[in-house]
Amino acid sequence: MKSFAGYLREFVVQSTSDYVFDTPSGDSNTVQIPISGPMFKRIWPDTIRATVFHATDHNGLARIKKLEGKKKSISAFFSMMSRYMERGIATDGGVVIEMDADVLISAKDDIMSQVDKAGRRWVEVSWFQNANLTGPKFGKVEKDLTTLIKALVKKYVPNEKDFAGGKGNAFEIWSDMKSHLHGDGKKLRLVIKDYFDGMEKVIKKNKEILGHIFYGYVKGKRMTDNSWDEQIVNNIKIKKVHLIKPSQSKIDTANPDRTHPIDSYEFAKEKAEKLFGTVKEWDATETMDLEIYTRAVVAKERPK
Repeated sequence: MKSFAGYLREFVVQSTSDYVFDTPSGDSNTVQIPISGPMFKRIWPDTIRATVFHATDHNGLARIKKLEGKKKSISAFFSMMSRYMERGIATDGGVVIEMDADVLISAKDDIMSQVDKAGRRWVEVSWFQNANLTGPKFGKVEKDLTTLIKALVKKYVPNEKDFAGGKGNAFEIWSDMKSHLHGDGKKLRLVIKDYFDGMEKVIKKNKEILGHIFYGYVKGKRMTDNSWDEQIVNNIKIKKVHLIKPSQSKIDTANPDRTHPIDSYEFAKEKAEKLFGTVKEWDATETMDLEIYTRAVVAKERPK
């Protein structure tokens, strides 16, 4: 599950450069891998398309509509316990979007992906290590990532003394790269471009190892014992919107300084119908039925 610090970081949307140069561990463990649809399409041209679900709240309806058919990625699920659909994970919950999508990364648990200001998602290498199903072979990926960072440091900072203290391994220098190049936007953009190009080469070189980690779950049972799984997807097409009516207890205990939950629900229903047309309502007592429904939909598409 996502740590409290992870939640805080997700709410504070960072720039692309923040993710590129964020290696606090001093080694490849905290290198951030960009989840780029076009990049992954070049490496794995056979798209895996599936029905997935996205849990959000009333405020997320318009945002989801804007993502339809776009390359920007979004976090979704095959499996989620009903209480999280109702109360939400990173939102207030109450809305479940059913959609077709291209699967970029598939996992049986929380990938802890984070999004940058451009809408691109990032995943830390440590997750891939923990999800590794290929044994010691993953060491090749770590070695290639280390080689990439060292090469970029050597190219753009040939003299380590240019950095404060003049000491530190390649990852420590890399972490300081953004502040070192402050004011030189052109050079910073070149470094970031080389990082993306180099990352694509590393992933392509290790496509068999990483492909097993990225797509083993979606090609398998698509069912987890965890509270929810995570699928990073793009090119979404909305099929149906599921709305969970607020319980009476939630209405009775509503904060009087905020919009009344039932009013908010009616507004959400009207908005969903206007944006998507197809809306399915579920009473608060039927959330388990909604969970059963989502699992049945996924089971129909599960590879035999």
